[in-house]
Amino acid sequence: MNRRHSWLRLAGACVLFAACGPVEEPAEEAASAPEQGVLEAAHERPGCTCQPPVLAAEITPGAAGTNVRTIFDLDGTPLVNTEDGTGTNSLWKLVEREDSECGGSRWDAVLLRGGFIGLPLFVAFAIEDGTLYFTADDGVHGAELWKTDGTPEGTVLVEDIQPGGGGSQPLNFFLLGKTLYFTADDGEHGRELWKSDGTARGTRLVEDIFPGPLGSVPLGMVRVDDEHLLFTADDGEHGREVWKSNGTRSGTRLVEDIRPGLMSSEPGTLVQVKPGMVLFAANDGEHGQELWRSDGTPGGTRLVEDIRPGPEGSAAMVNSTQFAVVKRSLYFLANDGVHGDELWRSDGTPGGTRLVEDIRPGPEGSEPGGLKPLDGQLFFSADDGTHGREPWRSEGSAGNTLMLADVFPGPGTSSPSGFSARGKVYFYAVSPEFGHELWVTDGTRRGTHLVKDIRPGPANAFAADPNDPLPVGGGLILSAFEDEHGVELWWTDGTEEGTMMADLFPGPANSDPINFSRVGEWVFFTADDGVHGREVWALPVACFPKTGGR
Repeated sequence: MNRRHSWLRLAGACVLFAACGPVEEPAEEAASAPEQGVLEAAHERPGCTCQPPVLAAEITPGAAGTNVRTIFDLDGTPLVNTEDGTGTNSLWKLVEREDSECGGSRWDAVLLRGGFIGLPLFVAFAIEDGTLYFTADDGVHGAELWKTDGTPEGTVLVEDIQPGGGGSQPLNFFLLGKTLYFTADDGEHGRELWKSDGTARGTRLVEDIFPGPLGSVPLGMVRVDDEHLLFTADDGEHGREVWKSNGTRSGTRLVEDIRPGLMSSEPGTLVQVKPGMVLFAANDGEHGQELWRSDGTPGGTRLVEDIRPGPEGSAAMVNSTQFAVVKRSLYFLANDGVHGDELWRSDGTPGGTRLVEDIRPGPEGSEPGGLKPLDGQLFFSADDGTHGREPWRSEGSAGNTLMLADVFPGPGTSSPSGFSARGKVYFYAVSPEFGHELWVTDGTRRGTHLVKDIRPGPANAFAADPNDPLPVGGGLILSAFEDEHGVELWWTDGTEEGTMMADLFPGPANSDPINFSRVGEWVFFTADDGVHGREVWALPVACFPKTGGR
Protein backbone atom coordinates (compact mmCIF):
# COMPACT_ATOMS: atom_id res chain seq x y z
CA MET A 1 0.00 0.00 0.00
CA ASN A 2 1.46 3.33 -1.03
CA ARG A 3 1.14 6.05 1.54
CA ARG A 4 -0.31 9.26 0.21
CA HIS A 5 -1.80 12.34 1.81
CA SER A 6 -4.54 14.40 0.28
CA TRP A 7 -4.59 17.94 1.64
CA LEU A 8 -7.94 19.47 0.93
CA ARG A 9 -8.84 23.13 1.01
CA LEU A 10 -12.57 23.44 1.45
CA ALA A 11 -14.09 26.79 0.53
CA GLY A 12 -17.51 28.38 0.39
CA ALA A 13 -19.66 31.09 1.82
CA CYS A 14 -20.08 31.27 5.60
CA VAL A 15 -23.53 30.55 6.96
CA LEU A 16 -24.69 33.30 9.30
CA PHE A 17 -27.45 33.13 11.85
CA ALA A 18 -28.94 36.39 13.11
CA ALA A 19 -31.24 34.93 15.74
CA CYS A 20 -33.86 36.91 17.60
CA GLY A 21 -33.23 36.65 21.34
CA PRO A 22 -35.31 37.90 24.25
CA VAL A 23 -33.09 40.97 24.70
CA GLU A 24 -32.29 43.59 22.10
CA GLU A 25 -28.62 43.70 21.19
CA PRO A 26 -26.92 47.04 21.91
CA ALA A 27 -25.77 49.07 18.95
CA GLU A 28 -22.43 48.00 17.57
CA GLU A 29 -20.24 48.63 14.58
CA ALA A 30 -20.87 46.40 11.59
CA ALA A 31 -18.76 43.28 11.84
CA SER A 32 -16.07 43.19 9.20
CA ALA A 33 -15.91 40.28 6.80
CA PRO A 34 -13.31 37.62 7.61
CA GLU A 35 -9.95 38.70 6.29
CA GLN A 36 -9.24 36.98 3.01
CA GLY A 37 -5.89 35.20 2.92
CA VAL A 38 -5.53 35.15 6.70
CA LEU A 39 -3.77 31.81 6.50
CA GLU A 40 -1.40 33.15 3.86
CA ALA A 41 -0.58 36.08 6.13
CA ALA A 42 0.41 33.60 8.80
CA HIS A 43 3.18 32.39 6.52
CA GLU A 44 5.10 35.60 7.14
CA ARG A 45 5.88 34.53 10.70
CA PRO A 46 9.37 33.14 11.38
CA GLY A 47 9.69 29.38 11.11
CA CYS A 48 7.88 26.88 8.94
CA THR A 49 5.11 27.95 6.60
CA CYS A 50 1.74 26.24 6.45
CA GLN A 51 2.07 22.78 4.93
CA PRO A 52 0.38 19.39 5.22
CA PRO A 53 0.93 17.45 8.47
CA VAL A 54 4.12 15.39 8.64
CA LEU A 55 4.83 12.10 10.37
CA ALA A 56 7.00 13.40 13.19
CA ALA A 57 8.43 10.18 14.57
CA GLU A 58 7.86 6.45 14.29
CA ILE A 59 8.50 5.44 17.88
CA THR A 60 7.52 1.81 17.21
CA PRO A 61 8.54 0.83 13.66
CA GLY A 62 5.98 -1.19 11.73
CA ALA A 63 2.23 -1.30 11.37
CA ALA A 64 1.47 -1.88 15.07
CA GLY A 65 2.11 1.73 16.03
CA THR A 66 2.54 3.24 19.46
CA ASN A 67 0.03 3.75 22.25
CA VAL A 68 0.74 7.41 23.06
CA ARG A 69 -0.91 8.55 26.28
CA THR A 70 0.18 12.19 26.44
CA ILE A 71 2.34 14.78 24.63
CA PHE A 72 3.87 17.59 26.70
CA ASP A 73 5.74 20.81 26.03
CA LEU A 74 8.91 21.03 28.09
CA ASP A 75 10.19 24.49 27.19
CA GLY A 76 9.88 23.81 23.47
CA THR A 77 10.80 20.12 23.56
CA PRO A 78 8.02 17.57 22.93
CA LEU A 79 7.87 14.86 25.60
CA VAL A 80 5.83 11.76 24.84
CA ASN A 81 4.42 9.23 27.31
CA THR A 82 3.83 5.80 25.74
CA GLU A 83 2.36 2.57 27.09
CA ASP A 84 2.92 -0.92 25.73
CA GLY A 85 0.60 -3.94 25.78
CA THR A 86 1.75 -4.97 29.26
CA GLY A 87 0.85 -1.62 30.82
CA THR A 88 4.49 -0.51 31.03
CA ASN A 89 5.02 3.23 30.51
CA SER A 90 7.99 4.95 28.89
CA LEU A 91 8.99 8.59 28.58
CA TRP A 92 10.47 9.88 25.32
CA LYS A 93 11.54 13.21 23.89
CA LEU A 94 11.40 14.23 20.24
CA VAL A 95 14.53 15.94 18.88
CA GLU A 96 14.18 17.72 15.53
CA ARG A 97 16.91 16.77 13.11
CA GLU A 98 19.27 19.64 12.37
CA ASP A 99 19.33 18.91 8.64
CA SER A 100 15.54 18.77 8.28
CA GLU A 101 13.75 21.55 6.44
CA CYS A 102 10.14 22.56 6.89
CA GLY A 103 8.94 20.43 3.99
CA GLY A 104 10.72 17.35 5.35
CA SER A 105 10.78 18.00 9.06
CA ARG A 106 11.47 14.92 11.12
CA TRP A 107 12.20 14.20 14.77
CA ASP A 108 14.24 11.46 16.42
CA ALA A 109 12.61 9.75 19.40
CA VAL A 110 15.04 9.56 22.33
CA LEU A 111 14.13 7.30 25.26
CA LEU A 112 14.47 9.15 28.55
CA ARG A 113 13.27 6.36 30.82
CA GLY A 114 11.27 3.15 30.44
CA GLY A 115 9.95 0.48 32.75
CA PHE A 116 7.33 2.49 34.63
CA ILE A 117 4.45 0.27 35.66
CA GLY A 118 0.93 0.55 37.01
CA LEU A 119 -0.75 3.93 36.80
CA PRO A 120 -0.07 6.04 33.68
CA LEU A 121 2.54 8.75 33.88
CA PHE A 122 1.30 12.27 34.46
CA VAL A 123 -1.60 11.28 36.69
CA ALA A 124 -0.18 14.39 38.36
CA PHE A 125 2.37 16.74 36.81
CA ALA A 126 3.77 20.26 36.83
CA ILE A 127 6.35 22.09 34.70
CA GLU A 128 8.69 24.69 36.20
CA ASP A 129 11.77 26.31 34.66
CA GLY A 130 12.73 23.43 32.35
CA THR A 131 11.76 20.68 34.77
CA LEU A 132 8.76 18.37 34.49
CA TYR A 133 7.58 16.80 37.74
CA PHE A 134 5.41 13.71 37.52
CA THR A 135 4.23 10.66 39.41
CA ALA A 136 5.60 7.27 38.34
CA ASP A 137 6.15 3.72 39.59
CA ASP A 138 9.47 2.16 38.60
CA GLY A 139 8.49 -1.24 40.02
CA VAL A 140 10.81 -0.82 43.01
CA HIS A 141 9.70 2.27 44.95
CA GLY A 142 5.99 2.32 44.15
CA ALA A 143 4.32 5.47 42.80
CA GLU A 144 6.59 8.35 43.83
CA LEU A 145 7.72 11.83 42.79
CA TRP A 146 9.95 11.97 39.68
CA LYS A 147 11.37 14.75 37.56
CA THR A 148 12.99 15.18 34.16
CA ASP A 149 14.96 17.94 32.49
CA GLY A 150 14.57 16.27 29.10
CA THR A 151 17.71 14.14 29.32
CA PRO A 152 18.04 10.44 30.25
CA GLU A 153 20.44 11.22 33.10
CA GLY A 154 18.14 13.99 34.33
CA THR A 155 15.09 11.73 34.52
CA VAL A 156 15.27 10.62 38.14
CA LEU A 157 13.36 9.79 41.29
CA VAL A 158 13.20 12.89 43.46
CA GLU A 159 12.45 11.15 46.74
CA ASP A 160 11.12 7.82 47.99
CA ILE A 161 8.55 9.41 50.29
CA GLN A 162 7.05 6.10 51.41
CA PRO A 163 10.05 3.76 51.57
CA GLY A 164 9.55 0.37 49.96
CA GLY A 165 7.19 -0.69 47.23
CA GLY A 166 4.00 0.86 48.59
CA GLY A 167 4.40 4.30 47.06
CA SER A 168 3.21 7.66 48.41
CA GLN A 169 1.02 8.36 45.33
CA PRO A 170 1.80 12.09 44.88
CA LEU A 171 -1.25 14.01 43.64
CA ASN A 172 -2.69 17.55 43.34
CA PHE A 173 0.47 19.24 42.05
CA PHE A 174 0.58 23.02 42.41
CA LEU A 175 3.46 25.42 41.72
CA LEU A 176 3.95 28.57 43.77
CA GLY A 177 7.05 30.34 42.59
CA LYS A 178 9.73 27.67 42.30
CA THR A 179 8.21 25.45 44.97
CA LEU A 180 6.15 22.40 44.05
CA TYR A 181 3.31 21.64 46.46
CA PHE A 182 1.48 18.33 46.34
CA THR A 183 -0.22 15.76 48.53
CA ALA A 184 1.29 12.41 49.43
CA ASP A 185 0.96 9.58 51.94
CA ASP A 186 4.25 8.56 53.55
CA GLY A 187 2.64 5.58 55.30
CA GLU A 188 2.81 7.28 58.69
CA HIS A 189 0.93 10.59 58.48
CA GLY A 190 -1.75 9.76 55.91
CA ARG A 191 -2.32 12.03 52.88
CA GLU A 192 -0.94 15.45 53.83
CA LEU A 193 0.60 18.55 52.26
CA TRP A 194 4.16 18.19 50.97
CA LYS A 195 6.56 20.46 49.11
CA SER A 196 9.68 20.01 47.00
CA ASP A 197 12.40 22.11 45.37
CA GLY A 198 13.36 19.17 43.15
CA THR A 199 15.93 17.70 45.53
CA ALA A 200 15.60 14.85 48.01
CA ARG A 201 16.64 17.10 50.90
CA GLY A 202 14.18 19.78 49.82
CA THR A 203 11.24 17.36 49.64
CA ARG A 204 9.43 17.20 52.94
CA LEU A 205 6.13 17.14 54.79
CA VAL A 206 4.85 20.67 55.32
CA GLU A 207 2.60 19.87 58.26
CA ASP A 208 0.77 16.88 59.74
CA ILE A 209 -2.58 18.66 59.78
CA PHE A 210 -4.57 15.59 60.91
CA PRO A 211 -2.18 13.74 63.24
CA GLY A 212 -2.08 10.00 62.68
CA PRO A 213 -2.46 7.73 59.67
CA LEU A 214 -5.77 9.10 58.31
CA GLY A 215 -4.44 12.36 56.92
CA SER A 216 -6.19 15.67 56.27
CA VAL A 217 -6.42 15.08 52.47
CA PRO A 218 -5.68 18.64 51.27
CA LEU A 219 -7.59 19.63 48.12
CA GLY A 220 -8.10 22.58 45.77
CA MET A 221 -4.79 24.45 46.16
CA VAL A 222 -4.87 28.02 44.84
CA ARG A 223 -2.55 31.02 45.08
CA VAL A 224 -3.76 33.82 47.34
CA ASP A 225 -0.58 35.93 47.06
CA ASP A 226 3.05 35.49 46.03
CA GLU A 227 3.98 33.55 49.15
CA HIS A 228 0.83 31.79 50.33
CA LEU A 229 -1.60 29.22 49.03
CA LEU A 230 -5.07 28.34 50.22
CA PHE A 231 -6.55 24.85 50.22
CA THR A 232 -9.17 22.83 52.04
CA ALA A 233 -8.33 20.18 54.63
CA ASP A 234 -9.88 18.27 57.54
CA ASP A 235 -7.84 18.28 60.74
CA GLY A 236 -10.21 15.92 62.58
CA GLU A 237 -11.48 18.69 64.89
CA HIS A 238 -13.03 21.34 62.64
CA GLY A 239 -14.23 19.32 59.67
CA ARG A 240 -13.17 20.31 56.14
CA GLU A 241 -12.34 24.02 56.14
CA VAL A 242 -10.05 26.52 54.40
CA TRP A 243 -6.35 26.41 55.33
CA LYS A 244 -3.37 28.58 54.45
CA SER A 245 0.33 27.74 54.04
CA ASN A 246 3.58 29.44 53.11
CA GLY A 247 5.41 26.10 53.04
CA THR A 248 6.50 26.17 56.69
CA ARG A 249 5.02 24.31 59.62
CA SER A 250 4.39 27.50 61.60
CA GLY A 251 2.91 29.18 58.54
CA THR A 252 0.37 26.42 57.92
CA ARG A 253 -2.85 27.00 59.81
CA LEU A 254 -6.62 26.97 59.71
CA VAL A 255 -7.87 30.23 58.24
CA GLU A 256 -11.38 30.17 59.69
CA ASP A 257 -13.71 27.55 61.15
CA ILE A 258 -16.62 28.65 58.97
CA ARG A 259 -18.92 25.98 60.40
CA PRO A 260 -17.82 25.64 64.02
CA GLY A 261 -17.26 22.17 65.43
CA LEU A 262 -16.76 18.82 63.76
CA MET A 263 -19.21 19.56 60.95
CA SER A 264 -17.56 20.72 57.72
CA SER A 265 -18.44 23.85 55.80
CA GLU A 266 -17.45 21.79 52.74
CA PRO A 267 -15.78 24.61 50.80
CA GLY A 268 -16.16 24.21 47.05
CA THR A 269 -13.58 25.07 44.39
CA LEU A 270 -11.31 27.92 45.50
CA VAL A 271 -10.98 30.55 42.76
CA GLN A 272 -8.55 33.48 42.80
CA VAL A 273 -10.38 36.46 41.31
CA LYS A 274 -7.48 38.84 41.89
CA PRO A 275 -4.36 38.91 44.11
CA GLY A 276 -5.44 38.65 47.73
CA MET A 277 -9.00 37.59 46.97
CA VAL A 278 -10.22 34.01 46.69
CA LEU A 279 -13.92 33.22 46.25
CA PHE A 280 -15.57 29.91 47.02
CA ALA A 281 -18.85 28.37 48.13
CA ALA A 282 -19.30 27.19 51.73
CA ASN A 283 -22.02 26.31 54.22
CA ASP A 284 -21.75 27.86 57.68
CA GLY A 285 -24.79 25.93 58.94
CA GLU A 286 -26.91 29.05 59.07
CA HIS A 287 -27.05 30.40 55.52
CA GLY A 288 -26.69 27.21 53.50
CA GLN A 289 -24.20 26.97 50.64
CA GLU A 290 -23.38 30.55 49.68
CA LEU A 291 -20.56 32.62 48.24
CA TRP A 292 -17.62 33.37 50.54
CA ARG A 293 -14.34 35.24 50.19
CA SER A 294 -10.94 35.02 51.84
CA ASP A 295 -7.62 36.83 51.77
CA GLY A 296 -6.04 34.14 53.95
CA THR A 297 -6.81 35.84 57.28
CA PRO A 298 -9.67 35.18 59.74
CA GLY A 299 -10.84 38.81 59.51
CA GLY A 300 -10.73 38.69 55.72
CA THR A 301 -12.74 35.48 55.47
CA ARG A 302 -16.46 36.15 55.39
CA LEU A 303 -19.77 35.57 53.67
CA VAL A 304 -20.01 37.74 50.55
CA GLU A 305 -23.78 37.68 50.18
CA ASP A 306 -26.67 35.56 51.44
CA ILE A 307 -28.11 35.17 47.94
CA ARG A 308 -30.92 32.89 49.12
CA PRO A 309 -31.84 33.97 52.64
CA GLY A 310 -32.21 31.17 55.13
CA PRO A 311 -30.56 27.77 55.62
CA GLU A 312 -31.27 26.31 52.17
CA GLY A 313 -28.59 28.31 50.37
CA SER A 314 -28.23 29.32 46.74
CA ALA A 315 -25.97 26.35 45.88
CA ALA A 316 -23.51 28.71 44.18
CA MET A 317 -20.58 27.25 42.21
CA VAL A 318 -21.61 23.60 42.18
CA ASN A 319 -19.05 22.51 39.59
CA SER A 320 -16.32 23.95 37.39
CA THR A 321 -18.53 24.32 34.29
CA GLN A 322 -20.77 26.72 36.20
CA PHE A 323 -18.31 29.49 36.95
CA ALA A 324 -15.62 31.54 35.20
CA VAL A 325 -13.49 34.60 35.98
CA VAL A 326 -13.71 37.58 33.60
CA LYS A 327 -12.12 40.96 34.35
CA ARG A 328 -11.65 40.19 38.04
CA SER A 329 -15.27 39.23 38.50
CA LEU A 330 -16.64 35.76 39.13
CA TYR A 331 -19.59 34.64 37.04
CA PHE A 332 -21.45 31.70 38.53
CA LEU A 333 -24.73 29.81 38.73
CA ALA A 334 -26.96 30.44 41.75
CA ASN A 335 -30.59 30.14 42.81
CA ASP A 336 -32.00 32.92 45.00
CA GLY A 337 -35.30 31.05 45.52
CA VAL A 338 -37.21 33.44 43.26
CA HIS A 339 -35.56 33.31 39.83
CA GLY A 340 -34.35 29.71 39.74
CA ASP A 341 -30.83 28.77 38.60
CA GLU A 342 -29.56 31.87 36.81
CA LEU A 343 -26.33 33.71 36.02
CA TRP A 344 -24.81 35.82 38.80
CA ARG A 345 -21.75 38.00 39.03
CA SER A 346 -19.56 39.03 41.96
CA ASP A 347 -16.47 41.14 42.52
CA GLY A 348 -16.22 39.82 46.08
CA THR A 349 -18.29 42.56 47.70
CA PRO A 350 -21.98 42.51 48.72
CA GLY A 351 -22.76 45.52 46.52
CA GLY A 352 -20.96 43.94 43.59
CA THR A 353 -22.82 40.62 43.84
CA ARG A 354 -25.97 40.53 41.76
CA LEU A 355 -28.17 38.62 39.37
CA VAL A 356 -26.91 39.35 35.85
CA GLU A 357 -30.15 38.55 34.02
CA ASP A 358 -33.34 36.59 34.70
CA ILE A 359 -33.02 34.75 31.40
CA ARG A 360 -35.94 32.43 32.08
CA PRO A 361 -38.43 34.40 34.18
CA GLY A 362 -39.93 32.51 37.08
CA PRO A 363 -38.66 29.89 39.52
CA GLU A 364 -37.49 27.31 36.96
CA GLY A 365 -34.37 29.14 35.83
CA SER A 366 -32.29 29.00 32.64
CA GLU A 367 -29.55 26.84 34.22
CA PRO A 368 -26.51 28.49 32.62
CA GLY A 369 -23.61 26.14 31.92
CA GLY A 370 -20.35 25.86 30.02
CA LEU A 371 -19.12 29.29 31.12
CA LYS A 372 -16.09 30.46 29.09
CA PRO A 373 -14.22 33.80 28.92
CA LEU A 374 -14.72 35.59 25.59
CA ASP A 375 -12.45 38.60 25.09
CA GLY A 376 -13.66 40.43 28.21
CA GLN A 377 -17.15 38.98 27.94
CA LEU A 378 -18.67 35.68 29.02
CA PHE A 379 -19.86 32.87 26.75
CA PHE A 380 -22.31 30.32 28.16
CA SER A 381 -25.31 28.18 27.28
CA ALA A 382 -28.78 28.72 28.72
CA ASP A 383 -32.42 27.78 28.17
CA ASP A 384 -34.80 30.75 28.19
CA GLY A 385 -37.86 28.47 28.04
CA THR A 386 -38.64 29.48 24.46
CA HIS A 387 -35.56 28.68 22.35
CA GLY A 388 -34.14 25.67 24.18
CA ARG A 389 -30.50 25.53 25.32
CA GLU A 390 -28.59 27.89 23.05
CA PRO A 391 -25.36 29.98 23.06
CA TRP A 392 -25.44 33.26 25.02
CA ARG A 393 -23.01 35.98 25.95
CA SER A 394 -22.90 38.59 28.68
CA GLU A 395 -20.93 41.69 29.57
CA GLY A 396 -22.19 41.52 33.14
CA SER A 397 -25.52 43.34 33.01
CA ALA A 398 -29.05 42.64 31.84
CA GLY A 399 -28.82 45.12 28.99
CA ASN A 400 -25.73 43.39 27.64
CA THR A 401 -26.79 39.76 28.04
CA LEU A 402 -28.25 38.16 24.93
CA MET A 403 -28.75 34.96 22.99
CA LEU A 404 -26.21 34.79 20.18
CA ALA A 405 -28.07 32.44 17.86
CA ASP A 406 -31.07 30.12 17.86
CA VAL A 407 -28.98 27.32 16.35
CA PHE A 408 -31.81 24.80 16.76
CA PRO A 409 -34.81 26.98 15.88
CA GLY A 410 -37.79 26.85 18.23
CA PRO A 411 -37.87 25.05 21.58
CA GLY A 412 -35.35 22.39 20.46
CA THR A 413 -31.91 22.56 22.03
CA SER A 414 -28.55 22.87 20.26
CA SER A 415 -26.60 21.92 23.42
CA PRO A 416 -23.58 24.14 22.69
CA SER A 417 -20.24 23.27 24.30
CA GLY A 418 -17.51 25.89 23.93
CA PHE A 419 -13.73 26.27 23.79
CA SER A 420 -12.06 29.64 24.31
CA ALA A 421 -9.61 30.82 21.65
CA ARG A 422 -8.02 34.23 21.14
CA GLY A 423 -10.86 36.74 20.64
CA LYS A 424 -13.53 34.09 20.05
CA VAL A 425 -15.16 30.91 21.29
CA TYR A 426 -15.62 27.82 19.14
CA PHE A 427 -18.48 25.54 20.07
CA TYR A 428 -20.09 22.31 18.98
CA ALA A 429 -23.85 22.63 18.47
CA VAL A 430 -26.74 20.66 16.97
CA SER A 431 -29.18 22.02 14.37
CA PRO A 432 -31.82 20.22 12.27
CA GLU A 433 -30.29 21.56 9.07
CA PHE A 434 -26.60 20.84 9.71
CA GLY A 435 -26.52 18.21 12.47
CA HIS A 436 -23.76 18.32 15.11
CA GLU A 437 -21.20 20.76 13.68
CA LEU A 438 -18.61 23.38 14.66
CA TRP A 439 -19.68 26.99 15.23
CA VAL A 440 -17.79 30.12 16.26
CA THR A 441 -18.62 33.45 17.88
CA ASP A 442 -16.85 36.72 18.57
CA GLY A 443 -19.54 37.71 21.08
CA THR A 444 -21.88 39.38 18.57
CA ARG A 445 -24.87 37.94 16.76
CA ARG A 446 -23.41 38.93 13.41
CA GLY A 447 -20.17 37.19 14.33
CA THR A 448 -21.85 33.94 15.42
CA HIS A 449 -22.03 31.41 12.61
CA LEU A 450 -21.45 27.89 11.43
CA VAL A 451 -17.76 27.42 10.66
CA LYS A 452 -18.25 24.71 8.06
CA ASP A 453 -20.87 22.03 7.37
CA ILE A 454 -18.19 19.37 7.49
CA ARG A 455 -20.62 16.51 6.93
CA PRO A 456 -23.15 18.15 4.59
CA GLY A 457 -26.80 18.03 5.53
CA PRO A 458 -28.36 17.00 8.84
CA ALA A 459 -25.87 14.16 9.49
CA ASN A 460 -23.40 14.68 12.35
CA ALA A 461 -19.71 15.44 11.89
CA PHE A 462 -19.18 14.90 15.61
CA ALA A 463 -20.26 12.25 18.07
CA ALA A 464 -22.54 13.16 20.96
CA ASP A 465 -19.45 13.45 23.17
CA PRO A 466 -16.61 14.48 20.80
CA ASN A 467 -12.93 14.61 21.67
CA ASP A 468 -11.77 18.00 22.90
CA PRO A 469 -10.14 20.15 20.21
CA LEU A 470 -7.12 22.40 20.87
CA PRO A 471 -7.35 26.18 20.46
CA VAL A 472 -4.19 27.57 18.83
CA GLY A 473 -4.25 31.35 19.07
CA GLY A 474 -7.41 32.37 17.23
CA GLY A 475 -7.73 28.99 15.49
CA LEU A 476 -8.69 25.44 16.36
CA ILE A 477 -7.37 21.95 15.55
CA LEU A 478 -9.75 19.02 15.89
CA SER A 479 -10.92 15.69 14.51
CA ALA A 480 -14.20 15.36 12.59
CA PHE A 481 -16.05 12.81 10.46
CA GLU A 482 -17.38 13.03 6.94
CA ASP A 483 -18.42 10.14 4.75
CA GLU A 484 -15.72 10.22 2.08
CA HIS A 485 -12.69 10.52 4.38
CA GLY A 486 -13.80 9.16 7.76
CA VAL A 487 -12.54 10.70 11.02
CA GLU A 488 -9.62 12.91 10.02
CA LEU A 489 -7.61 15.96 11.01
CA TRP A 490 -9.22 19.39 10.56
CA TRP A 491 -8.06 22.88 11.43
CA THR A 492 -9.69 26.26 11.06
CA ASP A 493 -9.27 29.99 11.50
CA GLY A 494 -13.02 30.36 12.11
CA THR A 495 -14.00 30.92 8.48
CA GLU A 496 -15.32 28.37 5.99
CA GLU A 497 -12.60 29.16 3.47
CA GLY A 498 -9.97 28.83 6.19
CA THR A 499 -11.20 25.39 7.30
CA MET A 500 -9.02 22.54 6.01
CA MET A 501 -8.61 18.80 6.31
CA ALA A 502 -5.79 16.29 5.83
CA ASP A 503 -6.76 12.76 4.81
CA LEU A 504 -3.99 10.96 6.69
CA PHE A 505 -5.59 7.52 6.20
CA PRO A 506 -6.75 7.82 2.57
CA GLY A 507 -10.33 6.90 1.84
CA PRO A 508 -13.20 6.36 4.29
CA ALA A 509 -11.00 4.72 6.94
CA ASN A 510 -10.26 6.75 10.08
CA SER A 511 -6.89 8.14 11.13
CA ASP A 512 -8.71 9.30 14.31
CA PRO A 513 -6.40 12.15 15.43
CA ILE A 514 -6.16 12.73 19.21
CA ASN A 515 -3.70 14.00 21.87
CA PHE A 516 -3.32 17.54 20.48
CA SER A 517 -0.50 19.57 22.05
CA ARG A 518 1.24 22.74 20.93
CA VAL A 519 5.03 22.75 21.27
CA GLY A 520 6.87 25.73 19.84
CA GLU A 521 5.97 26.28 16.18
CA TRP A 522 4.23 22.91 15.83
CA VAL A 523 1.03 21.26 16.98
CA PHE A 524 1.72 17.59 17.71
CA PHE A 525 -0.93 14.88 17.75
CA THR A 526 -1.29 11.15 17.18
CA ALA A 527 -3.00 9.49 14.24
CA ASP A 528 -3.05 6.16 12.37
CA ASP A 529 -2.30 6.48 8.63
CA GLY A 530 -2.90 2.77 7.92
CA VAL A 531 0.81 2.13 7.32
CA HIS A 532 2.66 3.08 10.51
CA GLY A 533 -0.09 2.47 13.04
CA ARG A 534 -0.77 5.23 15.57
CA GLU A 535 2.25 7.51 15.74
CA VAL A 536 3.11 11.16 16.42
CA TRP A 537 2.37 13.71 13.69
CA ALA A 538 2.93 17.48 13.49
CA LEU A 539 1.18 20.44 11.85
CA PRO A 540 2.88 23.88 11.68
CA VAL A 541 1.39 26.62 13.84
CA ALA A 542 1.68 28.78 10.70
CA CYS A 543 -1.49 27.06 9.46
CA PHE A 544 -3.42 29.11 12.00
CA PRO A 545 -4.21 32.85 11.94
CA LYS A 546 -1.29 35.21 12.42
CA THR A 547 -2.84 36.16 15.77
CA GLY A 548 -2.23 32.55 16.80
CA GLY A 549 1.26 33.29 18.11
CA ARG A 550 1.87 33.24 21.84
